[in-house]
Order: sequence, then C-alpha cells, then structure tokens
Amino acid sequence: MTIKLSQNAKTELGCLMVNTDELTDLLTMLPKERLAQYPQLQKELFSKHPNVKAYNKAIKDKQFSKEEYRDRIFARLDIFAYELAIEMNNDFLIDRVKLIVGDNINQIDELSIPEIGADVIGRILSELANQVNKQFTPKTEHPFLAERGRIDHSFWRHADKAYLAFEEGYVTQAALDAWCQLNLNTRCPQSFIRWLKTHGDPRELSCWQNYIK
Repeated sequence: MTIKLSQNAKTELGCLMVNTDELTDLLTMLPKERLAQYPQLQKELFSKHPNVKAYNKAIKDKQFSKEEYRDRIFARLDIFAYELAIEMNNDFLIDRVKLIVGDNINQIDELSIPEIGADVIGRILSELANQVNKQFTPKTEHPFLAERGRIDHSFWRHADKAYLAFEEGYVTQAALDAWCQLNLNTRCPQSFIRWLKTHGDPRELSCWQNYIK
C-alpha cells in the first residue's frame, strides 16, 4: 500500500529515520506481531532496551524477585479495575452476593469463585474490558470528535436516542435511517451501527457526554 505524504510529513519521517534512538523506542512499543517478520530485530529491541537491562540487573542483584515485581503490577491493576468497576452498573453482582451472605458483610471476604458464580465473574471481567475500550479509545474513532469532514451534529447529539431505537429492534441501516428521519429529522450515518457495535451506549462514554454539553 502506498501512502502519499505531504512535504512536511516526509521531512518528519526523514528525521525519524535518522534518529535511531527515537526510532528504536517507537519500534519497541509496537505489538510483537507487527515485527514478526523481523525476529532478530524484535529480540534485540527488547533484550537491549535500557529498562530491560536495568530490570535484569535488579533481579540478579536480588533487589526484588520476579514474583514481587508481578505482585506490584497486579496491585496497580487492582486499582484500575476498581476505578472502572464503580462506574459500571454492577447491581447484578451485589444482588448475587445479597443472596449468599445477606447482612453478614464480613462473610464477603471469604466468598469463593464458585459461590459468586463463574458466569457473574466472567460478566464483570467482560464489562471491565468494554469499559477500558470505551474510555480509552482514541478520539479519532468517534465521528462526533473528528476535526475534519462534515459532522452531522443534529444526529450525533441525539445518538443516545438512535442507540435506544436500535435496541428496540431497528437493527438494519434502512430501518434505523427511517426512524431517525421520522424522530430526529436527520439521516442515520452509514457508520453508526458499526460504531455502536464497537462502543455501545453513547451515554456511557465520557467523551460523548462532554461533546453534548
């Protein structure tokens, strides 16, 4: 695939190509599959990274163990998970625990996975993943935040209503477009159904909430 770049972009690309340190930093952060055709480069980008070398030295000098390092990572993830979870509708989890412990709040600390239910925990984990995607998806993936092109604000400011119509059964482009013309006095963008399948209810997106203010 050929991409036509502007002269300014070509100049920046040239600077990047000759700045080896900056280029290697960018390549190091790429997903591994992107460099699958360059196994030796991938290996050395990782093993020779200063932070990786510093980590290996710390392990060798017994400053901490791999397990302590892992536990610190998961402790940080615990905080992320809690901050995301309290923004979700988790009544189904609370209702499940009510049925098991009632008013014995101390018993919650002793609950096992089978008691809470693998299906309930699986649902929580799935919704946490969705919440991460919703909150940290790059803005360019949201048409209402696009800096270029024509944006139908009369539609996107009422995207929550179109979402509810979709949930009520207007699941084809033709049906949802007809509903929008009748109820919103505008057309439904061709990309909207694909967008909502990725991002879900716009009311749960902080960037959409900020957009409609």
